[in-house]
Amino acid sequence: MDKNLKNVLLIEDSREMQAIVRHSISDVCLLKHVGTAAEGRNELDLGIYSLLLLDVSLPDADGFEFCASLRKEKRYLDLPVIFLTGKTDLAQKVQGFEAGGDDYITKPFEPEELRARVKGKLSRIKEFGSSFSLAGYRVDFSMQKIFEMNEEGVEQALPLTPLEFKIFSHLLKNSGKVFSRKNLLELFWADSLHISNHTVDTHISSLRKKMGERGGLIRSVFKQGYTFEPLNESQRDVSV
Repeated sequence: MDKNLKNVLLIEDSREMQAIVRHSISDVCLLKHVGTAAEGRNELDLGIYSLLLLDVSLPDADGFEFCASLRKEKRYLDLPVIFLTGKTDLAQKVQGFEAGGDDYITKPFEPEELRARVKGKLSRIKEFGSSFSLAGYRVDFSMQKIFEMNEEGVEQALPLTPLEFKIFSHLLKNSGKVFSRKNLLELFWADSLHISNHTVDTHISSLRKKMGERGGLIRSVFKQGYTFEPLNESQRDVSV
């Protein structure tokens, strides 16, 4: 499997449509599907997605309203959204674009059409540089900055060194995965001399301090290494 494939989230309650979408685009992205808006919101908040495929008629929400609510948050302003719907009239399409959608595909559709549109969206993300959001942080690779969102929804860049940016963005992108000190040394200090495990500990300590109260999200796993562990559903501040 190509490790450079981008993550795409499908929010669609029809199993038949889930299968059609999977068959159409599984070779051009890493597809995750859920059946409700609530599950979709949880996936978006905790995962890293480059594109959202959104059914308009969900069992627990209207897809247009769901998209509009996402667009009110800075971390989702640039997330491409493609609506999938059986509604064909012009008024519905206009409503979709006004809600913040980037594209609108009417069911039933040809698999080749969906595949082409998804590939187009993902390729443009690659061309213009990518970013992703996770657990109240937004990583912007083009700017080489990581932004933290406060309770008011305002972003502020963390004062990271270039090396701290690389470490933190790597941990965020691989949230939940544990990296040993040896792993991190090989990734970020491969060409350096006179380094030790203490080098990693020093940089992690500095990074935690700059994260303030949320520094504990970078966890030390006994005899294993370090991992970024987002707040679980009961701990997470829904305003972040």
